[in-house]
Amino acid sequence: MKKIVYIILVALVAGFYSCETDYDAEDQGITLTDLPKYVAFYVAGAGSTIADVDVDAGSDTDDAVNVQIPGGTLSDVTVNYTFSGTAVYGTDYTVDGASSTGGSVTIEYGTTPNVDGLPFNADIVVEALPGASDSTLTITLSSASNAEGEIAVGRGGTDLLKTVNVNITAATP
Repeated sequence: MKKIVYIILVALVAGFYSCETDYDAEDQGITLTDLPKYVAFYVAGAGSTIADVDVDAGSDTDDAVNVQIPGGTLSDVTVNYTFSGTAVYGTDYTVDGASSTGGSVTIEYGTTPNVDGLPFNADIVVEALPGASDSTLTITLSSASNAEGEIAVGRGGTDLLKTVNVNITAATP
């Protein structure tokens, strides 16, 4: 009985390996294209909207919004962004290296992109100033590029995850 089970098992394994066939997608009429690379604000999971970020002017901590390139990169990526909203730069908030109209952040290429559990990414750090009033800062990603050329902005090159609102709350006396 054991010989029969052994023979059947060998026949199945041999049959499995003999049926191996390589298929070429193009031979089957399927055209494969690379998905476009893009930069966008980080949101957990498959979400398509980003929650507002709250920053307290009386707090000693700064708050950051994270920009990522989910498809990875082979070189540093420069991401440009603009500011709008009711918050006043230099009065209500500052962002290191930025001006009143916006700035840029570099997503650096590295050997360990997932140090913080995210794809290649960088933070835009918003510091609410002590004299800030209740206001809103809107940060919009405007363009991105690396050594290979232009990179789409927003999830998949759409308006998804391209804009985030930062609510600044005045310090309570």
